[in-house]
Amino acid sequence: MIVILHNITCKVVAEKIKINMLKEFKNHVSVELMLDSNKNTWPGDEEWNDLLITLYDENSFSDQADEFVNDFLNKRTDTALILPVALNIAYPVPPKALSKFKALPFDEADINSSQKSLIYRAGAMLGLRLQGRDTKIFISYRALDGKDLACSIYKHLLDLGHKPWLDEAKEVDGYTKILPGEKVQEEIEKALDNASLLLLIDTPESSTSKWIKQEINIADGMLIPILPVVFRPQSDSTKGPRFRTLLSLQRWLEMPITDNPSKTALSSADLDKITLELETYLCDIFVRKCRVPFLVKQNFISAGYDWNALDQALSIYKSQQQYTPRIITTVHSHCSIYSKIYPPSFSRFKEFLVNQPRANHSLFIYDGELLADDDLAEWLDNEMIVLHHQEISALLASNFTKLGDS
Repeated sequence: MIVILHNITCKVVAEKIKINMLKEFKNHVSVELMLDSNKNTWPGDEEWNDLLITLYDENSFSDQADEFVNDFLNKRTDTALILPVALNIAYPVPPKALSKFKALPFDEADINSSQKSLIYRAGAMLGLRLQGRDTKIFISYRALDGKDLACSIYKHLLDLGHKPWLDEAKEVDGYTKILPGEKVQEEIEKALDNASLLLLIDTPESSTSKWIKQEINIADGMLIPILPVVFRPQSDSTKGPRFRTLLSLQRWLEMPITDNPSKTALSSADLDKITLELETYLCDIFVRKCRVPFLVKQNFISAGYDWNALDQALSIYKSQQQYTPRIITTVHSHCSIYSKIYPPSFSRFKEFLVNQPRANHSLFIYDGELLADDDLAEWLDNEMIVLHHQEISALLASNFTKLGDS
């Protein structure tokens, strides 16, 4: 649940924010408005996705509002998601109990842009929480030419209230910091276990690091989203990540630089650009991870199946329909969090199914644009049906006549 706490002068803005949040998040998260002059209590049980947004301006912050904020924080000592929003940019420091949090500036003169930034920030915070890990943004970099860039981004994200985790460089002058005899994969898996997104600082030297390649491969196996931030001299016309396997993500950020990355200082505009891309990506994942399973579940339930999570973090579900005591149809479904089809997501689902009791049907369900048959040719698989979530109802109605069959 999202609660927007506001005073009377912020009421109109609060109402507009609520309408746009419900529209953007497809009504998968409830949004409540609360007036700060009332003695409020949280409207419902404590949930994983509780987010308190507090709008404030130059007017005084009431004692009732401060008590409500303190109660919210005290009941969620390790899980509180809170976002102060400064409607008067002349007051950047939030009042009272909120003062230890950095406020998001909101310019009412540019309300469309400000609302978009607020929705992206809220979606990013919820998207990290939805991943089911510890909300950390894992920053991967090559110390040789990316350390200063990584540290600058780390500090900026920390100041914004995110939980970045700076990967310690595993190589110093060619020597590994992982001791002989240690299992490299286990060390990296342990470091990534609490990550909800891998932010890759893609510098010219990064592609020569075998540890970063390992991190990418393991993150893919754990279905941790990866966002490459590509730092490239302006003289280099190449586009896309230096790690070619990430091209199929179709999502990265190009950051042209004039100097060697190790001598590049990021401006506030640069840091804001990286943050916006990161938060937009996390918000997209949050919306997709809420929306796609919800729509697919509705189709299965309508067709007489049940719907149960086999692995919530991997978005893998099991559905069954019982015709007679001896005749049961079992379906395994993976609702991808990526736009279109991301190969590591496809491979991870197949690997997961190996250790599951065999189902009658396995579905890889993608989002984004509906792909033509020619575009799906490379994904034809005798053990799996690949389809868009819009095609689920037709498949169920046809009793699993595979799409394209004559």
